[in-house]
Amino acid sequence: MGVIRDMLRLSPLPEGALAPPLSLTADDGTWIKLRDFEGNLNVLLVFFADEGEGTERFVKELEAARARFEALETVIFAVNTNRTDRLRELRAHFRVQFHFVYDPLALTARAFGASRRALPMCRDAVFLIGKDQKVRLSERGFPEVITLLRAAAAAQGVELDEDRAGAGPAAAQSGASRVRDPGKPAQLVQEITSAEAEKLLDQASSPYLLVDVRTRSEVEADRSPDAIHIQVDELPHRYHELKQTQQLIFVCQAGDRSAAAAEFMTSIGGHDIYTVNGGMSAWSGRRASGPIEPKNRT
Repeated sequence: MGVIRDMLRLSPLPEGALAPPLSLTADDGTWIKLRDFEGNLNVLLVFFADEGEGTERFVKELEAARARFEALETVIFAVNTNRTDRLRELRAHFRVQFHFVYDPLALTARAFGASRRALPMCRDAVFLIGKDQKVRLSERGFPEVITLLRAAAAAQGVELDEDRAGAGPAAAQSGASRVRDPGKPAQLVQEITSAEAEKLLDQASSPYLLVDVRTRSEVEADRSPDAIHIQVDELPHRYHELKQTQQLIFVCQAGDRSAAAAEFMTSIGGHDIYTVNGGMSAWSGRRASGPIEPKNRT
């Protein structure tokens, strides 16, 4: 009977409830799993029913406030039943940076109580999921963005400075934990030279890992002997093998794939992330070739 009730639910999942599992594909092919954000970031899920003016206006308002959400350690995902190619078009048309996510048959929307009863379609609804994976805010329709910012601030244990529209939050007087400055998330990834990368790797008991995100054939032809190999499109479901989400150095052939890998790691709360400028094409350090040793598959 519980399953039947869930399938027929018309009301959004209530605040305080544990969020159901979410494992969906974003418009750029990234695999988004809600559990990956546990303990790292709050997640704002925006389910939308159509591509109309109301949706466009709301997502643009969210984009305008994105830096404030990032300062509150909150990432945004917009969820719909359109396929990823259409979601890419919508994201480009709306000119937003956060990902649009494909929910086939609105199954995830149904689990959140954000789908239509009979049709496999999303309804307009917004949920804030805290770092503890519990629903901190549950709203049918599109609420005011300031309401969402207040909820994100409350989830962080800070006060929101509502008098400064472009400013980040002010810490609560009770001594709640500090949050990032509005511009900091974009600075979580730094570009370094191959010489600087090797200097970090050569530190005594270095905590840094070098991750080569190219294809196996590229890596076997030419690589750093210090590199761990995880292909970029495998990173979303293999990053746990690294056993850390910080102090990572990504390298590819020229730079684009390592940038994508770094962006994924920061999206799940990673920090102290580096990419090698020019990739292996500009690598001036130690090199190796041949079959990948077992240690490179850690």
